[in-house]
Amino acid sequence: MRYFNVDQIYADLITGRTTGGLVYSSLVRARKSEQLDRVEMFEEAIRRFDEWRATPNFTPVTS
Repeated sequence: MRYFNVDQIYADLITGRTTGGLVYSSLVRARKSEQLDRVEMFEEAIRRFDEWRATPNFTPVTS
């Protein structure tokens, strides 16, 4: 899937539509292609997802 903003990636991570591994892979690909705006987007989504998982009452969302 092609991602266009941080919210889209974050929502897909929370709902399980995508995995952290896929997002990290996309991040690495963006770094190699020197697409700095996409690198920032993936890093921000990962940071937000990690914060969400670190909350004391973390409960995975199931569809």
